[in-house]
Amino acid sequence: MLPSTKRIDSHVHFYTSQDLRRVAGSLPYVLPEPHPLTAYLDKLITAGVAPAVINNVHLSILPDSENVFASFEELKRLQVANPLRYGEIKLVGTIKADPAYAIQERLAHPQVVGARIVLHDARPETVADTRFSDGQWSAFYARLLPHQHLHIYAKEAETNLRVLRQIPDDVRVIIDHLGSCHSERGTAEPAYIALLTEASRRGNVWFKGPGYRTSVSPEETARFVVQIVRTVGADKILLEATDAPHVGTNNDGVPYSDLFDWSQAFNFVSAVAHHVSTETRIPVDQLLRGASGQLVI
Repeated sequence: MLPSTKRIDSHVHFYTSQDLRRVAGSLPYVLPEPHPLTAYLDKLITAGVAPAVINNVHLSILPDSENVFASFEELKRLQVANPLRYGEIKLVGTIKADPAYAIQERLAHPQVVGARIVLHDARPETVADTRFSDGQWSAFYARLLPHQHLHIYAKEAETNLRVLRQIPDDVRVIIDHLGSCHSERGTAEPAYIALLTEASRRGNVWFKGPGYRTSVSPEETARFVVQIVRTVGADKILLEATDAPHVGTNNDGVPYSDLFDWSQAFNFVSAVAHHVSTETRIPVDQLLRGASGQLVI
């Protein structure tokens, strides 16, 4: 079957069994299954999906982002071997935002579009006022190229806010999972409103999907997207992402891998976009991928 549906995946993780062996025995939970680039692309293409742009984002369990650079080479080999099947795919990467790792040489790679800070469930009070603004971090921000962004992931809205306030105003920022993984607190949570207000003030902050870590209910997730649209702007939403291979669990302890595969993830973001479009009259395609015209993802 020839691909017929073009998609972007603004957040996915590719890694091999060799990558996982580097951290075997060092984590307090069972390692995920390998998620190689070629297998993922073949699933999409065989299903009639044309992957147009894919962002291989730093995986938090790995000590560095060498798997991201390896994926660039893997796609090159595929494109040489079968340009008709793989030739139109654009692959970019977001590497680990560690001043000691994200050196000029790595940031200068033409496919690196940003760097990612991962804080998971870090409490706001653990983010000291200078944790991300000392001399090393300031030098790192200065190394970012104009088209590159800083990518922030924290479950707590206030944790995201404390990081954002330490980042120079001229650095472009993408915030994961719509800025909060606590839908039970609602869209009126003071810290969430403060986060959106700060994002609006800066004017260069985008909020990214897929949003199922905010809530596995499309209707509930849509409420957060509507709040972002109304406070920050419709041009600051990028929903189309899978976050494959769906590592981790929701707040009830259910593994995301039991709830989603790549197809279900795309269906989820589509459902969210339709709910938001009904509420706001913003076109579904704009919500899904409209911001990709402003970002290199």
